[in-house]
Amino acid sequence: MEALRFEPRRRGYHALARQLFAVMRPGRQFIGGRWLDGEGETMDIVNPANGEKLTTVADASPEQVDAAVACARKALEGPWARMSAVERERILWRISERIEQKALELACLESLNNGKTVTEALRGDLPPAWDIFRYYAGWARKIEGETIPVDGPHLAMTLREPVGVCGAIVPWNYPLLMASWKLAPALACGNTVVLKPSEFTPLTALELGRIFEECELPPGVVNIVTGRGGSVGQCVAGHDGIDKLAFTGSVTTARKLMHAAADSNLKRLSLELGGKSPNIIFPDADLDVATEAAWKAIFANKGEICNAGSRLLVHRSIYGDMVER
Repeated sequence: MEALRFEPRRRGYHALARQLFAVMRPGRQFIGGRWLDGEGETMDIVNPANGEKLTTVADASPEQVDAAVACARKALEGPWARMSAVERERILWRISERIEQKALELACLESLNNGKTVTEALRGDLPPAWDIFRYYAGWARKIEGETIPVDGPHLAMTLREPVGVCGAIVPWNYPLLMASWKLAPALACGNTVVLKPSEFTPLTALELGRIFEECELPPGVVNIVTGRGGSVGQCVAGHDGIDKLAFTGSVTTARKLMHAAADSNLKRLSLELGGKSPNIIFPDADLDVATEAAWKAIFANKGEICNAGSRLLVHRSIYGDMVER
């Protein structure tokens, strides 16, 4: 999708969506640098604002997950391993620039698929998404080991190496941003990834696959498989060919993933499961600023934030003022 110029207010989001979907072909899986038709059941992707069907994506088959893992392993041991840290840095930087260039298109797509406003996506989703790739681009050639003093004529050193093939399962509240947060550090460190977006909001992750193509990320370094958590997600979590799993979502799902990881190859797990996050306001605070910050902390993104300010602890001397505000 090159140099499209959108005027969403005048032309309507659905006209925009048709252009996006015509180029994306979102029913496909991105495996080994190729777009492949799904082999499992299909799922309707809807606009949560009005329930209207946007498009259809595939529920990837176990064989397609196997293929994605095999392609990730091949890339890990092949072109990605041979690529210098400087080259990885340049690719991540190009990805960052391309996300920034396509910010409006991605924001409109996120709005249609997730339900947040275009303004919210442009302010809260897109800038951190391109910034995380830019940040970790700089880290690609700053990952160092250590030499350790030992007795005798010996040399002891540590060498940092990629973990391997990583599985990444992301939620629906910040689809593109959460994918970027998991992908950028993994790629900077030389890992390869099998990404499974939420079954409800896969569209910006698929568009991210097109960005990887444009930025000449070697085939297989990132593979994107769509589908339901109970099928595709469970398959990723329990796959012996995946060395580490990163997940953001519910405690209930995390327990299932822990069981799947333990029953397979005892893969490493990173789990971000949200929590109850207190805002604390003291008497000497600027109450105008504190009120706005507390409101945004719980109601931004409709409150669907992993660290939403779901409790407000206020000193008793300003309690009445804060309640009124």
